[in-house]
Amino acid sequence: METWRFLAGAAMSVILCLLGVALASNFRGVTAWHVQRSMLTASVLRRLPPWRWLPGVSHDERLARFIRLERLIGVALAAVGLISLIVLAYSLLTDRPMRLVK
Repeated sequence: METWRFLAGAAMSVILCLLGVALASNFRGVTAWHVQRSMLTASVLRRLPPWRWLPGVSHDERLARFIRLERLIGVALAAVGLISLIVLAYSLLTDRPMRLVK
């Protein structure tokens, strides 16, 4: 296996794991910060016509729901990073890539 592919795969896997753990654990408020920035940016796009009613959900409830969703996405990213590290270790030990099709 070529060295640059191994290093690129290892770097990508570690970055995915770290990003996923940071989002899932709300490390230093990164998840809440990202959700607030995303909601602020998307609020410009959310224009309701005057004849439509506004939903009865408060801003805090929407913020909490989006934070839960982003933490769930963080768990998925951490799992993908871990699986890619396992595949990388397997291909390194056997000196061939994992077979996907029989």
